[in-house]
Amino acid sequence: MSTEEPARYARIADELRRRIDAGILAPGIPFPSDSELQEEFGVARNTVRQALDLLRREGRIYTIKKRGSYVRPRHEVRRVASSRYRAEAAATPQKPQTAVTHDYGVKWSSHNPDAVITEEPASPEVAELFEVPAGTALVRRDLVFRQDGWPTHMATSYYLAEMVAGTWVAGPESEPAPGGAIGHLKSLGVRVTRVVEEVSTRMPSERESEVLRMSSGPVLAITRRMFADARVVEVAREIVYPGDGVRLVQEIDL
Repeated sequence: MSTEEPARYARIADELRRRIDAGILAPGIPFPSDSELQEEFGVARNTVRQALDLLRREGRIYTIKKRGSYVRPRHEVRRVASSRYRAEAAATPQKPQTAVTHDYGVKWSSHNPDAVITEEPASPEVAELFEVPAGTALVRRDLVFRQDGWPTHMATSYYLAEMVAGTWVAGPESEPAPGGAIGHLKSLGVRVTRVVEEVSTRMPSERESEVLRMSSGPVLAITRRMFADARVVEVAREIVYPGDGVRLVQEIDL
């Protein structure tokens, strides 16, 4: 490779980045094809691909095989550990909110996560988090959250079937619910007294990359346990965000 080549693909990436920031290339609209960029900039196909690879690594674009590339919107979220759960505890049917609407500042009318609710026995890992025997019946909730149609994060959470089976919490009509998980449990007469979260980073699974439309980079994975006094009443394993654009804020009252 010549010494001129890196500068050439970097200049193309700079120009495309400028167009993304200016809204000329907007989320949801197909990105120019390789051949269109080749013709516009008068470069070889490999140079175009290097420029696009750079934007993918930065998380600026996402590529779907055989469909092309798209601009990834930048949904920055400030996840304040304490106030987000206080917002859930304070939610009412008259003033519906969840930790997610709190984090993103979105209106309730636009909060409509995709939800798949099933029953399954507890795996050894999840059983240990619940402090129950492996094989204990659980209600599993797979959720995908979106803003302006774009996936922001996803979560897999569990309730003990003995607590929620046969109630509205175990059905699809439970999403979205004022108060989120805390609201679900409150409706069953269970008061959440403590929330424990463990945060880690890792590379995404194939499904996570597909659902979150990520071409590169790590994810932020949060394991959560909700307690009613000493009893574990909800486990999220895991809540997964793209690694870019998330700020975790801890508020500690002393």
